[in-house]
Amino acid sequence: MKFLKSIAILSLFIVSTGCLAQNEPIEFYKGDFGMVFTQNGKILKPRDLVSITEGQIQADIYMKKAKLNSDWASVFGVIGGALVGWPVGTALAGGDPNWVLAGAGAGFIAISIPFAIGYKKNAIRGANIHNQNISTASRMVHTYQLTAGSNGLGITFSF
Repeated sequence: MKFLKSIAILSLFIVSTGCLAQNEPIEFYKGDFGMVFTQNGKILKPRDLVSITEGQIQADIYMKKAKLNSDWASVFGVIGGALVGWPVGTALAGGDPNWVLAGAGAGFIAISIPFAIGYKKNAIRGANIHNQNISTASRMVHTYQLTAGSNGLGITFSF
């Protein structure tokens, strides 16, 4: 029974230290269609950015604002794209297009632009704060050591 407890505690410890390993810097660059955020080579979506910065108060505030802006930009952009695409498709098919509908779609697209700019601005701020927090935490030295003693095997964690 004592052996099972030791295995359970060791497993919990290994899983918890694996969670700490996710604190890698968020990199970003300007892509073809806006800012691209990556971590360890994986492209991050706005919801990924929120989950990465969870627990870091300032970074999390900016990432939640960024996600909200991204959501609204997507809603208005999709509606605007559909309203513009419908008359254009009708015109290409040889029909009589409703250009008022296309104008309304252009308006929705114009509304989405400030939200997209807000996403970019807040996500960059959140990523920079996250990266500063990571660099501050990485200055502290953490060591793991497997030890054996008269009571059995153990892991020592020093910080």
